[in-house]
Amino acid sequence: MADFVYSILRTLRTSSIAAIVDRLRPLLHIDPITVLPPEITSEIFSYLTPAALLEASRASRAWRERALDSRLWRQKFRSEGWGLDMDAIRRFEQEYSHKRKARPRQADVSGEQNRQKKRPRSGVDHLTNTDTSRPYNSRVPPQDLQSWNKQHGEVEADGDRGLLRQDSANDEEMYDASTAQAGLPPSPSEVGMQTVSQVGEPSIGAAGEDVTSSQPTELAQKVSHFPKLEIEQSLIKYDNSNNPLINYNHVYKQKRKLEENWESGSYQSFQLPHRDHPEEAHRECVYTIQYEGNYLVSGSRDKTLRKWNLETQRLIGKPLVGHNASVLCLQFDHSAKEDIIISGSSDTDVILWQFSTGQLLQKISHAHDESVLNLKFDSRYLVTCSKDKTIKIWNRREMRPGDRDYPVKGVEGGGTCPAYILDLREMGSAIDIERRLTAEEKAPLPLYSSIMVLESHNAAVNAIHIYEDQLVSASGDRHVHLWNIHTGVRTSVCRGHTKGIACVQYDGKRIVSGSSDNTIRIFDPSTQAEVACLKGHTRLVRTIQSAFGDLPGKREELEAEAGDVDDKFRKAYRAGQVPENTSGRTRDRNPGSKDPKDIMAVGAKLPPGGGGSRWGRIVSGSYDETIIIWKKLADGRWAKAHVLRQEEALRAAGGPLPSASDLASQAHQQAINAARTQLAHDQAQLRQLQHQNQQIAQNHQNQMNHATAPQRAVGAQFNQTDQQPTPGPSHNGAPNALNAAYPPLQPIPSIPSNAQQQHTQAGLDQETLVDADGGPDTVQQPPPQSNGGLLAAAQRILATTHAAPPAGQTTLQQHLQAPPQLPIQRPNPPQLRLQNTQISQPNARVFKLQFDARRIICCSQDPKIVGWDFANGDERIVECSRFFATPQ
Repeated sequence: MADFVYSILRTLRTSSIAAIVDRLRPLLHIDPITVLPPEITSEIFSYLTPAALLEASRASRAWRERALDSRLWRQKFRSEGWGLDMDAIRRFEQEYSHKRKARPRQADVSGEQNRQKKRPRSGVDHLTNTDTSRPYNSRVPPQDLQSWNKQHGEVEADGDRGLLRQDSANDEEMYDASTAQAGLPPSPSEVGMQTVSQVGEPSIGAAGEDVTSSQPTELAQKVSHFPKLEIEQSLIKYDNSNNPLINYNHVYKQKRKLEENWESGSYQSFQLPHRDHPEEAHRECVYTIQYEGNYLVSGSRDKTLRKWNLETQRLIGKPLVGHNASVLCLQFDHSAKEDIIISGSSDTDVILWQFSTGQLLQKISHAHDESVLNLKFDSRYLVTCSKDKTIKIWNRREMRPGDRDYPVKGVEGGGTCPAYILDLREMGSAIDIERRLTAEEKAPLPLYSSIMVLESHNAAVNAIHIYEDQLVSASGDRHVHLWNIHTGVRTSVCRGHTKGIACVQYDGKRIVSGSSDNTIRIFDPSTQAEVACLKGHTRLVRTIQSAFGDLPGKREELEAEAGDVDDKFRKAYRAGQVPENTSGRTRDRNPGSKDPKDIMAVGAKLPPGGGGSRWGRIVSGSYDETIIIWKKLADGRWAKAHVLRQEEALRAAGGPLPSASDLASQAHQQAINAARTQLAHDQAQLRQLQHQNQQIAQNHQNQMNHATAPQRAVGAQFNQTDQQPTPGPSHNGAPNALNAAYPPLQPIPSIPSNAQQQHTQAGLDQETLVDADGGPDTVQQPPPQSNGGLLAAAQRILATTHAAPPAGQTTLQQHLQAPPQLPIQRPNPPQLRLQNTQISQPNARVFKLQFDARRIICCSQDPKIVGWDFANGDERIVECSRFFATPQ
């Protein structure tokens, strides 16, 4: 049959065959994009990978429009486990829309003139070249054409691209159609018309039109040398109503480029303050920082807080002064609703500051009995923890009996509440509470009243974290506790660390902690099981932050994954593939591997490693002066991706700055060294003098004995036993007299070395992390009188070398003819030279770090704050990074 039809077709003319093919094409080729509803095709495309979507966009213009739909790429963005700051996106769209609407009002006259130019086209109709075989100016005299182009030449293009152009600086500048040729900023529709790429994506226009098909042949030949093309779209797209919207395809691309920089370790270092303004730096080491958006707040040993602008790297306003000791912890919220900074100090106080003005709003004096080591707050509560082993909860808003967030008093195993917190357990509904309580009892609690105290740790509580209605705490007693923040009931205890715990984080699914045992551990709070142990640091893990990048879904998916791992372990165990000793301390801890041989616990609700997406990340800082970026491998194991060295960052940022205590320590050490040198020299001369005097005295004694020997022999013959000799000088007492005149040398006091002093200075004063044994986890600061006592001891020794003999005591020189004394020559003491520029070997112990989608910023013993920017100077990444949510 096919042969018969084919033979008939061959008898027809070519035009007839073409007409038949055109009628058969819809039957032979059905495009699902044009047939199916957009909702169905978008759902189908959502299952494609980003690479497959880009390949699909090459099929046709309709496929390109559907494959590059902004809503589809927003879904793709979230499916990677990345978060979007929707508030920032809405603000940007609204601001952009307002600016765009304001521009025509500023150019109404010119806009109306343009519209009038476009409407009366009758004068142009006779000039329109409808005959493509003839040149454009063949129907117009040269002089008329020149005059027309001079007056109306630019209007011709207005109908295609429009006059309104976007200016990157003020978004209000207007350009005519010749701006692209004059090198001026392009219009929104022209942004992203480039076709050469770094990541290999097809080129499209801002409105979705096929750009590559309309490019000149020469450009197409150039592009053919590249295996893939790039999507170069602007950040803004327009909907059917011409409203500006974020182009999520562009945002997704910049996020992928940013993640590639994290993978490859491509970054730029920076510092606070700017290297041109070192006078803005703290005077001492910086213990704590927090940053959000464009703002960073730091707290230091110099007793001050400082606000910084991250873009300019400059100090904002004056330092906040109010604490009487080191600032150990802080948190701020710069939103208009909150506008607050809360800080805690080793002076036991908690201070509330207004963020915008720096004004001291309120001081909670003696919030704890000892140093306030950490604090966290949300819209309801402020939680503080201390070296006094307690956790205290304070209200941040008015609370009345019966409110949801009013503390629950009297629960067995719950926290301790003050007397003004009412026990409402016997009262039923809100109506009963309203009826039975007096007006005074129903009055709201004053802001920042202590409403509950939690006491179950046996050592200093070093870190806390709030997540919704749960509170997690980490202590020097090596335990992590999970609490119900309303009742104060301890719901879980995680054990595993072998030394005190310094930092902790909780995201509702897993607990991550860092310890003095140099490890990072991940716990399942529901079963208290350890699901990963990360080893890489050589000293105390002081600060940590994690972002697991959980994919959209429920907790049941994590539990199902953990169940599959348990099933594989049981099968391997029955097959004899797992060692018998699976719980001994001799085994290496599991860094998150799913291999049955590495499994340490069965029954956890989390898979080994804690779950999360491939973009999961943990960043830890240690007293070993390193910052480790941990990456999750395909099998769930956590491994080192990059090791950043704080000292290198300090030097790359312009070199370390000497703190006030470092300068004082240098001066003090040089004074001690000078005193020690002088003391050693004086004692050496004193020993030489004593030796010479003893030789002279011995020779003199021998001469006296030889001269008086006959008289002593005669006197002995007439000696009577009942007579006592007349008291006289005793020559045998010469050594004692010599010792009295020259007391024995005292040992030179032990002077700590520079390294020991630096190690001592590195301690957090009295804010040390307390280990489970009750001893400090870091070397504490010595009493301030210790070095002064050393100098005093040196001065006493120097004084005794030239002290006069005690009154009434006869010396050898007084009894005999005094031998000549050898003078002690004292050299001039060395001059003290303070190094006021830089410290040769900076101490870079990391105290606190924080990271977001783009940067890592940390503080250390150096007064400077340093950071690593993984945007690596890419302006488009920087532009989009404001929309990336903080990793959770």
